[in-house]
Amino acid sequence: MATVGFQASNLFAVNSNFHEQSSSSIDNETIATILDEVGNNECVTGNLDTTTQYSNEFSYCNAVPDLKGDIGTLLTQFGDVFDSKKVDSVTINFTAGEYATVSVSGHQHAENAHTSALADGYADVSAVIPASAGFGVPTFAGQVAGANASPVSASVTFSCNHVDRVDEGGDHFVGNSITFQCEISVEWIGEPTTPESTGFTTQTKGGNDSNQDYDGYTYTAIRWFDRATS
Repeated sequence: MATVGFQASNLFAVNSNFHEQSSSSIDNETIATILDEVGNNECVTGNLDTTTQYSNEFSYCNAVPDLKGDIGTLLTQFGDVFDSKKVDSVTINFTAGEYATVSVSGHQHAENAHTSALADGYADVSAVIPASAGFGVPTFAGQVAGANASPVSASVTFSCNHVDRVDEGGDHFVGNSITFQCEISVEWIGEPTTPESTGFTTQTKGGNDSNQDYDGYTYTAIRWFDRATS
């Protein structure tokens, strides 16, 4: 019988309260070619700027939920290098009556790999996640559900713009993460008293109704963060 792995991996060294569900590590290589006089590809050169893209899915579990504390530096130093991988995005999904799920993506280069340092850029984005969040749907800072509404789902996505440049030979030379941001999306049953969250700029908000379900309300917004300087 063949020996084939049957287990997800923890690629970003998150703590034991996050149970890995799936993971992937995909190598991408740049190929340089030219066309000859009749349009054929010639002078094919491969293995340039070999970059591995990583993704990891986790389910959170803690009898006393504290996702913010448990996830630690993945948010207080968002965009830094974790387990030798440069983090590019973190998405946290909350659902009523369930534990949160977390998705992490990142990358690394074969040449001149990113290292954990201020020079490569990271930011503290942890203020978005309320204390004791991790089970059900939290109320974000400034929001007020009121007596006739309750949040049923929320998605929080942290991301940044990562800029890489290659050297004269086509291999990775330098890279930096800038423009750190967070986008949130919240859905309620009923209409909340105050849907807006402190520090965020509203993108969309409004109610919806039908003759087959209760009235609902949705809100999406974005917030930017300065990169760390010390």
